[in-house]
Amino acid sequence: MLTVMVLLVLALVVRALYLHLHLARAELVRREERGMLSYEVRRRVGMEALPSHVSEYPVPREVRIRVIRFTVMVLWRKEYHIALPAGACTHLGDISVDETDERFPAWVQHRPS
Repeated sequence: MLTVMVLLVLALVVRALYLHLHLARAELVRREERGMLSYEVRRRVGMEALPSHVSEYPVPREVRIRVIRFTVMVLWRKEYHIALPAGACTHLGDISVDETDERFPAWVQHRPS
């Protein structure tokens, strides 16, 4: 029984570390705090490899991530991906949050309508 508990705790710690590292690469767009819960919207822009039957080459994408945290621990996250124009490859770092905001659902927008 003790072994099972240790493995469960270890799995939760590894998951928390993975999610922390995964989300650390994403820019914080918006944060709302309600007591000990916080709701975040994060954003990542870059080249993303698609399945080989779709495209052999990476394509420019923007990802918005909806995150729910309890204090500092990530409880839940959901990613929303959109394609960027092919010409965006040359200036990925210059794409502002507001430039693609209307293409996302309201709950992951920078300024919800």
